[in-house]
Amino acid sequence: MKERWPIGFIYISLLISLIAGCATPGSTSKPYRVSTQGTVIYGEEYEFKLPPPGWNLFWPEGEEEDGEFAFGFIRKDPGPFPSLSVFAYDEEPFGYSISFGEREKEFFKRFLWNANLQFEVLERKEINLFGKEGLEVMVEGKDPVKKEKAKAKVIFAKRGERIVAFYLTQWRPWDGAYDPSAFEVFDQFVKSFKFLKKSFYETL
Repeated sequence: MKERWPIGFIYISLLISLIAGCATPGSTSKPYRVSTQGTVIYGEEYEFKLPPPGWNLFWPEGEEEDGEFAFGFIRKDPGPFPSLSVFAYDEEPFGYSISFGEREKEFFKRFLWNANLQFEVLERKEINLFGKEGLEVMVEGKDPVKKEKAKAKVIFAKRGERIVAFYLTQWRPWDGAYDPSAFEVFDQFVKSFKFLKKSFYETL
């Protein structure tokens, strides 16, 4: 299995890149295009509606070898550090199980593992996505030492027999308020998401 970047490191790197004006796709050759319907065709494999202005498309450098996820969007939120919202699509979420319950356990053992957050599950529910069963989990993690917190929404879905994931993480200082509009944008992104072809594993 490929070596995966700790998402806390990516979060800090993306924040620095965003402040520097580099968290945009202009300097890379990663393929994407806009369809006649106004949707984005990414890698000729995924199609989705763009989120509102303020959200910047990004992907990890060297993702083919050791990236954390396929691609995502980042938004710098009003307020002091670490006010930031990030959401992503992941073809290989942490873990191996094809059972949603087991995969959830495997995933959260490593999700944001280097951020020292103490997670609490706020909500868990079964959903239907892409015409198949799925699982939606809302969690909140807090770091009492750094006085930071994060609220995350993770959606596990099926692509063929394999589990894929979408997740949004919103970072805030200890006394900062979460912005529900980011979660609405995330939900619309997931709802618009389409697979344009079978994955490599589905063709075996």
